Amino acid sequence: MNARHRSDLLIWLGLLLAAALEFGVSFLAIPQGVRPILILPSIGMAVLVALGFMRLLTAPDIAKSFAIGGIFWLTVLLGLAMTDPMTRAVYAVIG
Repeated sequence: MNARHRSDLLIWLGLLLAAALEFGVSFLAIPQGVRPILILPSIGMAVLVALGFMRLLTAPDIAKSFAIGGIFWLTVLLGLAMTDPMTRAVYAVIG
């Protein structure tokens, strides 16, 4: 097993550990104020994939710029998609 396979295996194990952490925490009763912290394992998984499997640290500059552009457009897409549910008013139905 060479160094590249070893690093891929360690990254894969890190992804499995983060997924197990998310799965385990999903069974806990967590207060609403602390729930945004639950996105941290997902961010860590994305960073592991980008730096490990995509090898962005050693990639050419054009690949890095496309990766940053993808993150930017994903943020725009999710931000615009969240404007509808975040601004929707809930009206009580009396009947």
